[in-house]
Amino acid sequence: MFFLLLAALVHAPSIHQIEYENHLEDAIFSAVSQTQLAYVPFHISSREMLKDYYGYCPYWIDTTYYAYFQMDLLTHIAYFSVEIDPVDGSLGSIPYLSRFTCIRDHGHANGVAIHMTFIVFGSSNVTTLLNNATARQNAIYNISDFMTNYGIEGANIDFEFVTSSVRDSFNLFMNDLSLELWGHSGGRKDVYIASIAVPEWYPGYDIDYLADHCDGLFIMAYDFHWSGSSVAGPVSPCVPSSFWGQYCAAKSIGSYKAYGVDGSKIILGIPYYGLDWPTVSQDIGSATTGTASAKIYYYAFQNANTYGRIWDDYSLTPWYRYYTTEWHQCWYDDSVSLDIKFGMVNDSLLEGVGCWALGYDRSYDHIWNAIRNNFWNSTGIAEQRDELQVNIEIIKSIFVDQVKLSGLHPTNLYDISIYDIMGRALIHLKTKGQETVNIGKELKSGVYFLIIKNKNRVLKTKIVKIKK
Repeated sequence: MFFLLLAALVHAPSIHQIEYENHLEDAIFSAVSQTQLAYVPFHISSREMLKDYYGYCPYWIDTTYYAYFQMDLLTHIAYFSVEIDPVDGSLGSIPYLSRFTCIRDHGHANGVAIHMTFIVFGSSNVTTLLNNATARQNAIYNISDFMTNYGIEGANIDFEFVTSSVRDSFNLFMNDLSLELWGHSGGRKDVYIASIAVPEWYPGYDIDYLADHCDGLFIMAYDFHWSGSSVAGPVSPCVPSSFWGQYCAAKSIGSYKAYGVDGSKIILGIPYYGLDWPTVSQDIGSATTGTASAKIYYYAFQNANTYGRIWDDYSLTPWYRYYTTEWHQCWYDDSVSLDIKFGMVNDSLLEGVGCWALGYDRSYDHIWNAIRNNFWNSTGIAEQRDELQVNIEIIKSIFVDQVKLSGLHPTNLYDISIYDIMGRALIHLKTKGQETVNIGKELKSGVYFLIIKNKNRVLKTKIVKIKK
């Protein structure tokens, strides 16, 4: 039974909009400067990251938590956010200017590109802006001036959502904006777009065209179950399943590629939060009895330790449940489920990965460690695929029944092992004289490490078994 709700069909507000509006009351705003201000210049440095890592930094994250950002693992930070007035294209005020300038200068000193996120929320507001040629052009000039006056490297466009009636106007806006920023008088500026998880649901987004007129599409691969869902379930399922349906992070990547988007333009956005629903029962697939509240990773991790972390074999994400006056279920992502998504980024040859949002893990380094293990140019698993000097065909990292190892040299001796994520050896075999070996049929769904040794050479790779 498919429980995944098509929230996008009714243009439900995203987590970006919900959290932006929830924190407005306490925010302190400063008018956008019309003159160029002093700033720490961008320090160009050699980076060891194999992929881009693009993090949103919301205005409500205090500078105290910036100290926990592992800057060597970040390539871009997008401060969130400044509104565009849909009527005339003018820019609203900057929330917590001191936080913005703090992360800008801290990022520049560490070689991290800084972007500002420019938002228009509500389809009617988006339509108003895009239908007005003068307002569109004003917005473009104002964004360009913002780059100059605040000394930053790019813009992130988050319009939620673009309807089919203004599809062509959005294309025109992005074409003109990219021409303006790529030809900026202060040097080329980046253009990124916060993009929908399921393009089939949003015909207003001409995905292939937009990819050609920006530097990257940040797929918001979360809110598959959203705060108003009638059934509790995974916020960001990794893979399709018979229980939750086809829509998931893997499906989003496939859909974008099917629309003609090259992987080099795709940033897979991941959630550093979970959603906690009141539910009818403790059972998976339970109906909700009210609206979910968001739990940042820091608290979701703590609560899972308190109430008991449960692993969902269908979505390959964790959750927990507890009882107060009624049952609650909280579905979230942790370093294990995100590690699976990071593997997809590598396997799909994407530009990189990004998060909503920086600071949500606070002092915990679990996710940072997973980032480093997957994308840092060190001696990790990702680097060791080519060390085994034998003819091994590409190993699919996600499988249903068993892993097929093809192209083995018939005269070589291979030592093949599979370990779980705790480092426990589950399968070990030695083979010689076989060109094909099937392994892993007896494994339950989950994340494993496959290690193949041949003399002094070794191949290590992460594999994921999923439930049909």
